[in-house]
Amino acid sequence: MEKELEKELPNIDRNQQGFEDFAHEGKRAIEPGNPSKSLLYHALASPNVAIAETNPPLITDFPTLAEIEAVENYVFGANPPSLLELRAKAGRNRLLAIVIYAYEYRPAPETVHRKHADLCFSRTGLARVGTADPHYDPKLRGFLPFVDGQDNMIRVLPTKFSAFIAIQLMGDKNRFGPMRFREGSEDGMPSDNLLNFWVPIHKLFAGKECIRGLDLHINFEHQHVNEKLRRIHIELKRIGENSSWAEPDISKPPFIFTDGIAEFSTRPDIGTGLLVPAVHAQLAEPAQYKGKSLSFLVPKNNQTLSSSLYLPDEDNARHAPEYVHVRTKLMEDGSKLDLNANPNVLDIVRNGGYNALHYIDHTGDGWVKVVCPELAVEVPRNIPAYSLVTAPDFFPNCDQRELMDWWEQSVPSSLKEIIWRIPPYTLSDQRIAPNVELKEAGFRREDKTATAIVSLLAESPPKLTSLDVKETTRHSYLPDAASGVFAPGWDISFDRTRSGDEHLAAYGLGSPFPEDSKLCAALSTFWPAVAPDAARTFQPNATGAPWPTVSPLTDEEIGITAADATNKKLPWDGIPGPHLVPEDNTVEYTEFDHADYTLNAIHNKFSLSLTGKIGIGEYKARVLAMARVYEVLKSTDVQRRASWSVLSFRKVQSPNKELDDAQSNTSTKLEGPIYRFEVYRHGNKKDSTIPQKIRVEILQERVTLFISPIAISYKIGSGPWKATAFRDV
Repeated sequence: MEKELEKELPNIDRNQQGFEDFAHEGKRAIEPGNPSKSLLYHALASPNVAIAETNPPLITDFPTLAEIEAVENYVFGANPPSLLELRAKAGRNRLLAIVIYAYEYRPAPETVHRKHADLCFSRTGLARVGTADPHYDPKLRGFLPFVDGQDNMIRVLPTKFSAFIAIQLMGDKNRFGPMRFREGSEDGMPSDNLLNFWVPIHKLFAGKECIRGLDLHINFEHQHVNEKLRRIHIELKRIGENSSWAEPDISKPPFIFTDGIAEFSTRPDIGTGLLVPAVHAQLAEPAQYKGKSLSFLVPKNNQTLSSSLYLPDEDNARHAPEYVHVRTKLMEDGSKLDLNANPNVLDIVRNGGYNALHYIDHTGDGWVKVVCPELAVEVPRNIPAYSLVTAPDFFPNCDQRELMDWWEQSVPSSLKEIIWRIPPYTLSDQRIAPNVELKEAGFRREDKTATAIVSLLAESPPKLTSLDVKETTRHSYLPDAASGVFAPGWDISFDRTRSGDEHLAAYGLGSPFPEDSKLCAALSTFWPAVAPDAARTFQPNATGAPWPTVSPLTDEEIGITAADATNKKLPWDGIPGPHLVPEDNTVEYTEFDHADYTLNAIHNKFSLSLTGKIGIGEYKARVLAMARVYEVLKSTDVQRRASWSVLSFRKVQSPNKELDDAQSNTSTKLEGPIYRFEVYRHGNKKDSTIPQKIRVEILQERVTLFISPIAISYKIGSGPWKATAFRDV
């Protein structure tokens, strides 16, 4: 059997669905030590090897994670090396260590080298919280966040970790990467070819087949911590405020806690090393201490952003959550008063001097290690992985890396400044050490490449296969699907120790995280590919600064119209979008300061049932369409863009009377994805007759636009249709 698996196969058909990007160098069912060159492993692990359109189907069943892992271990154990051989492969004077990675097998366009399907590794893993158990889709070879028939439930998304023998090398684009290789100095960091990266060379797994002459035992250990509340009180004391809490209380749960964040799965069909976030009934919940509601004294005359307490950074470093929910007042009799119902909520928050209920979420950061007694002497250095358990991703089929590559390489220069005010850098683009303040982790300040993504060490550059393969539509464990750290990020923040050591940290995000989510979303999809763009949901420039719509959500996705024939409206954030009030020529919005994502999270009003259907192609098309609208309106600088608001946005196709009239009257044929926009230039704001609502005047007639990738038809009010083609397509 072993000889058959390692026999050279002369007629591998790479025209079969899913095998187009199997490595050209692959010649066997099993290539010892190299999964990407092993045809059997590719057939089991690639998400694109699916039910082929053949009769009979090529494949009708799909492997479990444990079955893929068994073949993966066989690849590395078919001809197991000795420790001496591993040292020889590493070379003299090169550091050798046991290193923990999050990893996954990806199609060619998503790999480090972009030549063939391959394993990708990062010393940072990404899991996401939720309200339902994880679901593994064997066809996609990955996890999905959706719960059938439960639009307002979100599944937890885990991370797959394993241990590898690794060596430390300076970045090498041709041999292992990293992905999105940094050429030259960026952000004060040197080029990647001057930085050290841990590069995997051999997987470790239990048993006698892994390393010749040894019977290995592999035991995973981990710890994750949420210390947001503790950090709030430390920071308030630092700036001279009395929050009513101090040591030793703030070193106890829920000020800081490690339980209820994540654990390793013990399911036999899952295999080893799968870290799964704990399932909780809500994404956030009121905090309790010693059996009572936990509150704190809101500082008087404090800083806010909207109606959130704002804790300022110190030279960009965040020692505590940037935004804190303070809109539930705890009364002396123990009752709770929702301040959102008060028309003066913003003044109440700014004035402070009352006890506000604390809320917690179950996000956190931490470390993952393995213990292998048989290697403790020969390879004593053990490098843990940095592990993030973070907020849900409302665009699970879009990744930051894909958007960043498109923005850098494909968007016309004339439109770049119309899109993101801050480039959507991924977490894997950062060169910052993991949280050096995590106890027992042992992270080092000089270790600035933990979030990078690398491949197995290659002896020579691989040959190019087909890149014309399907995009993955599953949760990614790796940090190119996560946001960077600016202001802070959606998934992680940035801090600096008192001695000046810069590092990543989860405690700088909102307390609880929906408080941050509200502001990121309102700031025009501040973190693309995870944060929806809620700029059109709230009154124009709701945060007090110009943040025009960048990636519009449809009328269905913000709950203006029903999503399907059931007439059920599903706003992604639980807040219905605006509507026209014809009698006084205004648009009515939920007033931003009164909108409460934290309470919506507690009541399970969030939904990704619609945003979760948006693929990367659709996302790019929307961003480009919105930029084209501003271009046609001659509003390309931020102030002019911010003078327009999107009243309606949806995808259309013929037959559609209005679209057909627009094309007929302008002798224009719109092809490709076609979107209908209705925009208006906004005027003064005034009170609504409905509490917690606000109305905005329409300054002039509304503009209706139909837009495709190459042309646009538009009219002002009831005027004639006009058309224009784009010059830079």
